[in-house]
Amino acid sequence: MKRFSIVSLGCHKNLVDSEFICETLMNSGYSLEADPAYADCVIVNTCSFLTSAVEESIQTILELLDQGKEVLCTGCLVSRYGRDLVTELPEVALFAGPGTYQGLPAALSQGEKYLSPLFGGVVKRSFVTTGPFAYLKVSEGCSNHCHYCLIPSIRGELVSKQPRDIIDECSTLAAGGVKEIILIAQDLGSYGKDLGHREGLADLIERISPIDGIEWIRIMYMHPDSLSEALLRVIGDNPKVCPYIDLPVQHVSDKVLRAMGRKGGAEAVRRAIDLLRSMTENIWIRSTIMVGHPGEDEQAFAELEDFISQGYIDHLGVFTYSAEEGTRSCQMEDRLGEKVKTGRKERIMARQQEISRKRLRTLLRTRIPVLVEGFHPETDLLLKGRASFQAPDVDGHVIINEGTANFGSFYDVEIIDSIEYDLIGRIV
Repeated sequence: MKRFSIVSLGCHKNLVDSEFICETLMNSGYSLEADPAYADCVIVNTCSFLTSAVEESIQTILELLDQGKEVLCTGCLVSRYGRDLVTELPEVALFAGPGTYQGLPAALSQGEKYLSPLFGGVVKRSFVTTGPFAYLKVSEGCSNHCHYCLIPSIRGELVSKQPRDIIDECSTLAAGGVKEIILIAQDLGSYGKDLGHREGLADLIERISPIDGIEWIRIMYMHPDSLSEALLRVIGDNPKVCPYIDLPVQHVSDKVLRAMGRKGGAEAVRRAIDLLRSMTENIWIRSTIMVGHPGEDEQAFAELEDFISQGYIDHLGVFTYSAEEGTRSCQMEDRLGEKVKTGRKERIMARQQEISRKRLRTLLRTRIPVLVEGFHPETDLLLKGRASFQAPDVDGHVIINEGTANFGSFYDVEIIDSIEYDLIGRIV
């Protein structure tokens, strides 16, 4: 029985692939080791969305090779650079692109060196590494073709998973103790369009809701142009759907959004925000924006800064533009230096920090349901959990300083204090 470990880099969608890889190998007689130090071979499931991610992926591979490990490389790095990797990194035992992971056991036993990416389906698995919550990937690839983005070339066009397969997967995860399903895709709102479903996501959520054991359903990665009134009615009317939506707007200047190739432009952003404010109460909005894209002059940045100052966004991630070879944006003149981009990022985050602080303070002396996940990473004297308006890994936490709990269960927590991004409370 060969022992393997896996290092999962990049996004949550990659994590689902990593879990599928683990399940596939374990079903073929391999033994999973959490610590790569005790493994015979280590799989590095790579990200290559940005140059910085490419560098991290290669550095991780080289470090493991230096430790004498047999290394397998899977993921987006293989899609982006193809067979050239076999020449550039001959020490790697196997390169396997997305869509080939079911064939890993056979490829390993036959000593193959390269499996070319296949863009025809979406993995389905039961093994999870995240305890009481699970990311569920409902589609693969993207057909939006934003000018700064490599996803269509490294992950293919939109391919949606069949609804019946998603329901089966949710039922299996719930039977294994998962309480929260987090729906993810490159553009979640486009789910089902390739299958002929006009309101595929709204219909899917309604079918997931009756599954016993699932208490929260969370929506992540929603393109503003894909937001529909039908989906918002589901969010407002279905008690299992978290009052939370991840809506990456990227920018609000129509000039910049056109340069980015963002579908719907500024009108789609305005419409989405107006819909959210008019149709749903107490919903928390997470978003991401990009500063420094070609075309973002002082006026465009001022427009973005003013939008953020309005307080529409509750949780925010800010990224500086990175010119990626192979994208249309990379061919545009990039006049802003890294110092200017970083300065703009810091200005936006300073404004958002104050907005977050004020929003969290409105919850003082209220009681909210919290999914308790475990001990606080810094001390066993505190517990850590999340409210329905906090997604894992990207948002804040509820820090519990009074009370005991079974990990993976829900408790009512009274909020007694707040800091910049976290709440502090006691179990009641």
